[in-house]
Amino acid sequence: MSGDKRCPSCRGRMQRFFAVGVELDRCRSCRGVWLDAGELSEVLLREVSPRPVAGRSERPCAFCSRPMRTAQLPGGVAVETCERCRGIYLDEGELEHLTFGTEDSAPLAANVSPEKRFFFFYCVSCGERFPLNEARNGEGGLHCTGCAPSAQPPSAEEEQPVKQVGGWLSRWFGRS
Repeated sequence: MSGDKRCPSCRGRMQRFFAVGVELDRCRSCRGVWLDAGELSEVLLREVSPRPVAGRSERPCAFCSRPMRTAQLPGGVAVETCERCRGIYLDEGELEHLTFGTEDSAPLAANVSPEKRFFFFYCVSCGERFPLNEARNGEGGLHCTGCAPSAQPPSAEEEQPVKQVGGWLSRWFGRS
């Protein structure tokens, strides 16, 4: 489910990338990751479901903009999930934590060979495939380092988080 999604954390514009061949969305500002229903299980190559925990998140769903619920994934990773569309939001680094593990926890995708545990993108200029950590934001999407335009400041509308003046009302309705 691609489309014009806004990051639940900072409301920045999200951009497509691929993880183990599955198209996901990553925030261009805070690098959080949005996974549509079922995509986390596809990436981890095993069934994984968030377990709801008490409380609601103030973050809105990237797809349907409804308030999300707090949940927990195996390994104690706290996430937000949408009850309506079943999407899941992961903060920066949490997808890598689930996929590759840490010193303290085993990866959830332990059955994936190292060469397949690879986050990649396709450069919008040359069309070649590159590791995600080499991506550069640019007009029309992610560019490889060879095709990346010279550094330009991000447009205020696309890249900057929504001001949180006035609490949750300003985030939902864009007013202070």
